[in-house]
Amino acid sequence: AVHCREGHFKTNINMIRVALFAAFIQGALFTNAFSSVTSRNRKSSSTKLHVNTNKESKTPPNNKAAIIFLHGLGDSPDGWSKLGEWLPNYAPNLANLDITYVFPPAHNVAITVNGGEKMPGWFDVFDWPIGIDARDDAKGLAMSVKRVEEIVNELKEEEGIDPSRVILGGFSQGGAVAVTAAYNRRRKGATPFAGCIVMSGWLPLKEYLDVSEEIAKATPLFWAHGQQDDKILYEQQVFGVDKLDSLGVDVTAHSYPVGHESTSNWEEIQDMAEFVESVLCRTEDDDDQKYDYDSMVLSPEDAEKNALLYYLCSLPIDESAGVGAKNAAYT
Repeated sequence: AVHCREGHFKTNINMIRVALFAAFIQGALFTNAFSSVTSRNRKSSSTKLHVNTNKESKTPPNNKAAIIFLHGLGDSPDGWSKLGEWLPNYAPNLANLDITYVFPPAHNVAITVNGGEKMPGWFDVFDWPIGIDARDDAKGLAMSVKRVEEIVNELKEEEGIDPSRVILGGFSQGGAVAVTAAYNRRRKGATPFAGCIVMSGWLPLKEYLDVSEEIAKATPLFWAHGQQDDKILYEQQVFGVDKLDSLGVDVTAHSYPVGHESTSNWEEIQDMAEFVESVLCRTEDDDDQKYDYDSMVLSPEDAEKNALLYYLCSLPIDESAGVGAKNAAYT
């Protein structure tokens, strides 16, 4: 009888957790809809719009750059689409560059902690809140990383922007995808990115993390997190920063006395802008050394060590599900 009562109690607790999680997501969606109505009226999230922030008609190649920013679970690109206005306000030198901002929309996926209901997300979530022991959706992560790679390829082919001039970033779940794509590189001859930004995110697939020395030196990381975050626990920043720093990554870490928020924390946006400026406005004289990107190939031993992620990233994308890069919003 005791076992039955305990089972019933646990079932009720799980139902409460699911209900609270759904309420949180709905509240986030309402807040985002209210704050972003102007942005939505201005452009569609599936339309490619390129705004040249450089006053010159012809932009030198080293003045071209891109920022790919991934929104969080249950959100949309509109919540972050004003970065193109905010960042140059805090870092005026960015206005001298031709920066393409890319805000891809996540697809609707079933979220386990939400009772299997679908919502915009980059991969499934099995635990809530998300601490350092949270389980990972390896396949979902890998598919999102592959989608980021497709967007990077499009930037190279259509805009002439080299991956070494691309910053990957994301908030919450989007930050988890960004940090995975930036440091768990698998493709032969892949060029390291200019930088990575994690806003209230986490480092997933820790057991498969393998950062080469060249990528660690070439791709600095900015990690911002709320000390009172009860969704993606603050311990995630402490762990992720320590882990990547121990692997040689140049990490700039900031924490703030706030919860799970970023767009309302202007100090955080300013810190982010200063990081972007320090990365994209570097001159050749600022570089201590050059990297032979073509030689950055994993050894067979390393490839075997990371076999799971390597395999998942090599899976073909189901174009019928609309996972291609064409659904990204460019500004």
